[in-house]
Amino acid sequence: MTARLPTRTAPRRGFTLIEVLVATALLGFSLIVMFGFHSQAVRSNREARKMTACTYLAQLELERLLSLPWDSTTRATDLADSSSYGDPTTASDPYAPLYHPNAGALPTPVNAADQTGSTLGQPIYYVTWDVTDMDSDSTYARIRVRCAYKDNTFNTWRGTTISTYRWRN
Repeated sequence: MTARLPTRTAPRRGFTLIEVLVATALLGFSLIVMFGFHSQAVRSNREARKMTACTYLAQLELERLLSLPWDSTTRATDLADSSSYGDPTTASDPYAPLYHPNAGALPTPVNAADQTGSTLGQPIYYVTWDVTDMDSDSTYARIRVRCAYKDNTFNTWRGTTISTYRWRN
């Protein structure tokens, strides 16, 4: 009789099918979550870009208004028909554009380069302004400039308002 030597089994190598399926499921779930965050980041970046352009456009208009000659005879009504303005502090939609002095209609939309053409982007921004005398002698006035754009995703107006005070020369 011959003695039988115990056989050694080879060590197990690789992964089982269940381990591979679990790892694939975890990887797939992680990728789905990451792509969701990515698309939200892209949307947020687009909205931030629009808000930044809106702020620059409002600042540009404010600088234009401040560069006008302001002497003791200039009244706020000389710069705008302030009676046709809505009051954004009491409006039901605080980001609705202020009415522009051209017969109460919305102003001509501009793009981020302050142009009405579509060469450098679609004109989606509405820049409006309001000048209000702050005292009976008209020694100083409040200037508010608003830039707004329509957010079609939520069907609301978004934008920014910049205000300052200007003393007469």
